[in-house]
Amino acid sequence: MIKRKTARSAGVATIRDVARESGVSVATVSYVLNNGPRNVAAPTRERVLDTVRRLNYHPNATAQRLAGRKMRTVGVLFGYVETEILTNPYAAMVVQGILSAAAQQRYNVTLFTLRWEDADTSAAEFRDERTDGILVVAPLTNSDIVQGLADLQIPLVTVSSPSGVPGVPYVDVDNTAGARMATEHLLALGHTRIAHIGGQEVHQDVPARRNAFLQTLAEAGIMVPDTYLPEGTYDWQLVRKIARQILTLPEPPTAIFAGNDTLALVILEVAQSLGLRVPEDLSLVGFDDLPMAAVVSPGLTTVRQPLIAIGAAATRTLIREIEGDAVENEERQDIVMSPELIVRGSTGPPAVR
Repeated sequence: MIKRKTARSAGVATIRDVARESGVSVATVSYVLNNGPRNVAAPTRERVLDTVRRLNYHPNATAQRLAGRKMRTVGVLFGYVETEILTNPYAAMVVQGILSAAAQQRYNVTLFTLRWEDADTSAAEFRDERTDGILVVAPLTNSDIVQGLADLQIPLVTVSSPSGVPGVPYVDVDNTAGARMATEHLLALGHTRIAHIGGQEVHQDVPARRNAFLQTLAEAGIMVPDTYLPEGTYDWQLVRKIARQILTLPEPPTAIFAGNDTLALVILEVAQSLGLRVPEDLSLVGFDDLPMAAVVSPGLTTVRQPLIAIGAAATRTLIREIEGDAVENEERQDIVMSPELIVRGSTGPPAVR
């Protein structure tokens, strides 16, 4: 007697193998696996699922996509990709929120590592529908990344930046309110000579924080000299040079509001290398409340933005878009989260001179 070769012994099982060995149609197997609209009797459903387990059958993701079903995968694309992106504390906290929310919704996450050049060059990389939607993290103001992806009709949400594209929601912190908190804190301590060192203005949070800083001081009747407002950069060697120049001015500031915590920590290093006491000789405020802010000495006063919560909220928003639960474009709600001032040891009244 010739023994019939089973799907398991023949190689990778297919949906047709499952249907044949279950004694049902391919459509019925599909209905069972996808909880489709057709009612399947409980004994039949159990027989199909038992066959699926016995044959170790796994639906083909590409076939599912071609059939119009979801991949249950969200993509993460940073506006600026650097080799250290996952060791960057800001990025790591945002991604932590993304991964947590995606896992709760039983979605996978794909991290795109290719740099976005422009829509003509880069958009083709995202036409293969490897993901059901994309989170664009901190898109740059001089980039067409959001518009380019929106033109492909891909569900999108931007993170830590307004999208600038109608119908594309975003999740961010209130940068204006946060910068105002930092500046008002320094004013309340008695500082009037306050400098600001920020990042590059192609990041949308940079001008928002800088403008709120200047507006708050203007309302207090304080004009900021140009020497206290250097051109922004994230080049740490250049930041060290800028901080040294400002702190060795004939009339140096008694306080500095840094555009983020990483900048603040570089400034703290320079101040201490110059023999300045923080906060007695220099008060320092950052923005983000990264983990390092609480463990440096002195602890860094900073504006906390809920980065993990921002990543999670953006992911939930995107999944609602993917699954068709979002409201119409004109009614979509952006999410702007509230910042919180965290006062630590790096700020105090200016020294009497």
